[in-house]
Amino acid sequence: FREQLLQIASTTLSSKLLTYEKQHFAELAVNAVMRLKQQSDGQNYQNLDHIQVLKKAGGSLRDSYLESGFLLDKTPGVGQPQRVENAKILIGNTSMDTDKIKIYGSRVKVDSMNKVAAIEAAEKQKMRQKVDKILAHTTANGTPMNCFINRQLIYNLPESIFA
Repeated sequence: FREQLLQIASTTLSSKLLTYEKQHFAELAVNAVMRLKQQSDGQNYQNLDHIQVLKKAGGSLRDSYLESGFLLDKTPGVGQPQRVENAKILIGNTSMDTDKIKIYGSRVKVDSMNKVAAIEAAEKQKMRQKVDKILAHTTANGTPMNCFINRQLIYNLPESIFA
């Protein structure tokens, strides 16, 4: 069965770009499909949507590899560890900036710079509370999370609090 899949993959990958690496990419494709085999109600099924290809500039075609698990292309923040072992990850999609008031369509009129400073201080305090909630988050069994990944940009103030 595997040999048939390799033949199909090699034929499918016939192009000028992969002439010399066709066998390598055929192996990668077949190995990726074979890893998808799962049991569900006693039946085998394969969901090809679970295979993702990440393209990175540089290197050669031969540098391509199959990784089991999940690859995430993120840069650690300033003062954050470069490597986390046994990570308990919290993934978020939340605004992490205090640059402007987030009430759209509204206006704030102030008659002194002291009032502007008070508004900014309130925004910073609100951000500190948000970061504290994130840092206090635990897994279902009560283990504290030790890695926060946000889909949106994390600005300087929350980044400094996380550090």
